[in-house]
Amino acid sequence: MKVTGKKSLSNFIEICLKIVFIIGIIIYLTLPFLLNQYIKYFNPVLNYTAALVMLYTSGIPALVIVWEFIKMFGTLKKDKPFILENVKCLRVVSLCSLIISIIYIIGMFFIVSVFEIIAIAIFIIAWLGTYVLAELLEKAIEYKEENDLTI
Repeated sequence: MKVTGKKSLSNFIEICLKIVFIIGIIIYLTLPFLLNQYIKYFNPVLNYTAALVMLYTSGIPALVIVWEFIKMFGTLKKDKPFILENVKCLRVVSLCSLIISIIYIIGMFFIVSVFEIIAIAIFIIAWLGTYVLAELLEKAIEYKEENDLTI
């Protein structure tokens, strides 16, 4: 299966990410109601205010991450993966992952759960991974430009 171009896997993933982004906005807007229902039926001891603050503050960086991936997959659809715009996108994703992990580390003082520990680990790994990928992509772009000039 083709990875880049119009009728490719990247096009399908971009569509899926757009759907996730729209669902994320809907969840973000209805978060107080959804959290209230969750506490009512599943976890009555959960601190509503602390959970709401954590979810609202981590929701914005999470939506930014999805948006940046939509932009990256858009460049793949155009068959132009080695551009500086993708490096910038990866750096933004890296920063947002760091912000989310810090939010959950602070949140552990108010709500302690296994989910938080797992989320912290995942977003720290995502932060480091996307940071390294951004640097690697930047080097690849430099080498590609040098190679293009040589030929």
